[in-house]
Amino acid sequence: MSQFDQVSDSVSLKMIEGKSFTIVKIEDSNYEQNGDVTKGVKITTKEMFDVVGEDNQTKQLNKFHTTRKTLVNKLNDEKLRTAVNGGQALGPVKCEKVPSKSGGNPYFVLVDA
Repeated sequence: MSQFDQVSDSVSLKMIEGKSFTIVKIEDSNYEQNGDVTKGVKITTKEMFDVVGEDNQTKQLNKFHTTRKTLVNKLNDEKLRTAVNGGQALGPVKCEKVPSKSGGNPYFVLVDA
């Protein structure tokens, strides 16, 4: 899926990679292709971000989705999700790429901003 693809009301979290944001809502947002389902999440941020789409139009958005496993696992934590969806915002945080300790591919984590 292209980083610019808009899925319903959200775009890829990659669009705000490295920027600080505060998460105020977490939802399931699984991705399906050819019958295969990949677990995903959609977050709503307190902040609005300018995002340029494939049509070269700038839109202000605050909903972003991801299927990055480490982020999905973190944001699927029941206590965290209940707290955030109950009004306890998470952040400010940002996505940061970190090297794999086992020498594999780098992955993304949420860190304090």
